[in-house]
Amino acid sequence: MSDLFVSYQSADPLAHSVQVRFHQWASHNWDFPTVSFHEQEPPVRFTERGAGRIKRELLREIKRSQQLLVMISRTTWQSEWTDWEISMALAHDKQLLAAKLDSTSIVPLGLLSTKPVWIDPFDPVMLTQRRF
Repeated sequence: MSDLFVSYQSADPLAHSVQVRFHQWASHNWDFPTVSFHEQEPPVRFTERGAGRIKRELLREIKRSQQLLVMISRTTWQSEWTDWEISMALAHDKQLLAAKLDSTSIVPLGLLSTKPVWIDPFDPVMLTQRRF
């Protein structure tokens, strides 16, 4: 179980650096949330055979977490997986957090109709606050 479910693009170097920082902060700060990272583009397409198993695993993780953080990279807006994760988090009453990793990134459709809490992913204090 993790406090924070993080949806991110591992191929994005900036997202990868945030992942490394989160792990460093967690190892040095007892009040930093437990975090689980999940790829916005798994190896299986959203509609392909085998996607059901991944969806079940992701849903189990989302249900166990308190918050969903969507780290917005340049291709996040194209991810059906990310939109699905957002809808599942909302359906299970999870707090939705969002962070743009660069100013040119487009917000995914799933976030447009919601009111996520926008955070700075480079500020560890933001994530030690359990509820915003």
